[in-house]
Amino acid sequence: MKKTLLFVLTLSALSARTTSVVRKYHYVEMLKTWSDAQSYCREKFTDLATVENQSDNDRLLSELQGVGNYAWIGLYDNMEGWKWALGNADFSKEYDKWGSDEPNKKDYYEACTVMKSDGRWFDGRCGLKKSAVCYYEKGPSHYILVKTGMTWQDARTYCRSNYTDLASVRNKSENDDISSLLTECTWIGLRRKTWSYWSDQTPTTFTNWNKNREGGESCAAVNTTTGRWWDVGCDMTNYFICQKVHSRQQQTFKLRFQSEADLTDPALQQQMLEQLHAKLEKHGLSDFKLRWTVTDGQAFHKEQKKKKDEGSCG
Repeated sequence: MKKTLLFVLTLSALSARTTSVVRKYHYVEMLKTWSDAQSYCREKFTDLATVENQSDNDRLLSELQGVGNYAWIGLYDNMEGWKWALGNADFSKEYDKWGSDEPNKKDYYEACTVMKSDGRWFDGRCGLKKSAVCYYEKGPSHYILVKTGMTWQDARTYCRSNYTDLASVRNKSENDDISSLLTECTWIGLRRKTWSYWSDQTPTTFTNWNKNREGGESCAAVNTTTGRWWDVGCDMTNYFICQKVHSRQQQTFKLRFQSEADLTDPALQQQMLEQLHAKLEKHGLSDFKLRWTVTDGQAFHKEQKKKKDEGSCG
């Protein structure tokens, strides 16, 4: 009578886009600038450390050696990442009216844009209260000056509630129309979102800043004693923390064979496993597990559940 052998093939593979991301951190005692540390981590590991949640932060802190110095992590402040409020559109350099040496990037708080009555733009602290220019798509006049002093965020909320949005500027004509309404520094819709991405381009969803930091620099480092983050000059040399990322997805396949041979013979089973293993590796698969169940004819019986291997993501 023919015997039927049922293989259960479990494949685990690395994936760049998955919710199951495991980061292993490595504290590197070499003095490097932030950029050089990033290059080293990308060459030797995956990237500079990303801290996406409290669990990541706890594991990162467990790697630190509390000697009171700084260690680079992968968070940085992109000083060039300006966007318009309307449609969250990227700032196009095809037209701008920045004043001399602007945006001057004095500190990370200066992330919002004001226009002066002469039409020039300046970066300013978003929490200051100033008048604003709203854009009104449906109105006879597209630009509305609101003289009430508001923060940039409040101005955007007001413009979106009462008109369309804070004003965007795409050309000289629009800039002239807006500046003709002004007598003082006034908010327009251009803003830079600070500290928004990590080195590996993961969006920022968690931070652990020291509350007393003053700002003004563009690269983040963790104090190895307190575990709090500070913004530090990117050209300084510090130790750093790399990450090795394991992102796993798993699939299971069932392969059924029928043969007159005695498929319950352990020696034959081992031979078949070795042959299948070699075939899979030849086709580029190296991270997989094989097991089988044996049944008579078509009467299949479920294999008893086995304890998962440590580290399995199944």
